[in-house]
Amino acid sequence: MNRYVSKIPRRKFLKLTGCSLALLPVAIIASSRDTLAQGKASKEAVQYQETPKNGQKCKDCQFWTEPNGCQVVEGEISPEGWCSLFVVKQG
Repeated sequence: MNRYVSKIPRRKFLKLTGCSLALLPVAIIASSRDTLAQGKASKEAVQYQETPKNGQKCKDCQFWTEPNGCQVVEGEISPEGWCSLFVVKQG
């Protein structure tokens, strides 16, 4: 066995990996100079669609703002829509 291989339990590794992946869209937004300069991303850039995807809906995303807006995507947003920046609401 390679002595450099970490002995992190599989369950802990998967949990840490899952948390990292959940924060990936936030990191992408924060690192994008174009997005920051414009204030919000375009619908096209985030593959926005008016229908849910795999049970994910804009109204269940942490970036959702009532009644039909988004903190990170420009324009009017459907509560039943979806985009690639979807992050499930915490709490």
